[in-house]
Amino acid sequence: MECPYCESIDNKVIDSRLTRERFSIRRRRECLTCSERFTTYESTEERLLPVLIRKKAGMGATKTKLKTMLSFLSDTLKTLSGETENLIDKVDKLDKAYAAEEFKRKTVARMASKKKASVIKPAVRKTTPMSATDVVVKIIKRHKKGVGISKLKDKTGFDDKKVRGIVYRASKQGKIKRVGKGVYVIP
Repeated sequence: MECPYCESIDNKVIDSRLTRERFSIRRRRECLTCSERFTTYESTEERLLPVLIRKKAGMGATKTKLKTMLSFLSDTLKTLSGETENLIDKVDKLDKAYAAEEFKRKTVARMASKKKASVIKPAVRKTTPMSATDVVVKIIKRHKKGVGISKLKDKTGFDDKKVRGIVYRASKQGKIKRVGKGVYVIP
């Protein structure tokens, strides 16, 4: 389970209980990296049919109601089957494209080794993607007098909750300092 705050996969379950409908399990989790808490819901699909039958047919289920319900389920399964076929086709196309690219790469390598010519690859600078915290700290670093949450939201495109979480964690780590109400600078 990935933490929605820091995207770490290290967490522990604090509390686990059934929901009121008794069809899913509610688990309260705590991230071991950032100590934030979040809730997950787990459910199984095998209980879906009785629920649908109860909702559609009711207690006094007649033959026609059950027939209607089963035809509805049949149509739904056909739709899902069609969507499954579409997904399989997409994966197959991607697989063929990958195989063609791999074949092309191997052919070029084989031809280069036969000619004993060196293939010069263009120099590509590998850069590691910046984390969201690094992006926010970099923006704050550019503004000597400080920057507010609204400006950070505009510059980064992150939502309010994400920016506030990043600012909170960065200030706790000492990367940034609060100088006024909602205004942050590099210490």
